Amino acid sequence: MSKLDKRVIDDVTALSKLMEKNDLKELDISDGKFSYRLKRNLNEYKSKLKVEKQSAENQKELKEQKKESSLKSPLVGTAYLSPEPGSKQFIEVGQNVKIGQVLLIIEAMKTMNEIVADRNGTVKKIYIDNETPVEFGEPLVLIE
Repeated sequence: MSKLDKRVIDDVTALSKLMEKNDLKELDISDGKFSYRLKRNLNEYKSKLKVEKQSAENQKELKEQKKESSLKSPLVGTAYLSPEPGSKQFIEVGQNVKIGQVLLIIEAMKTMNEIVADRNGTVKKIYIDNETPVEFGEPLVLIE
């Protein structure tokens, strides 16, 4: 076996490991001297995708359930996470909140409407960004 053959085998082996590690189904690479095009076995790739798709669907279902139990916007407007620009946010993820505590403000028709916690718990997720428009019924905050 010549050195060229050994280098090609070593390169292909390394690239194959890189593909597996990064879950790539196809790879084209060139270093000026050598060009390689590798493709994974599609049957193996498809079966792996099915498992990942099922897992992704389960995660999506859990996210949907959490959104269903989250505090939703009671009106259309612009959401503000702090009382004024540059000041500290009303809430942070991981913070404990109590019923009636102000979580954010929604501005609608030049009126600032305080949105308060509807239950005691811990803020698990804030679905919106500061100064973003929100729609009626849109998930705002997940409190568990």
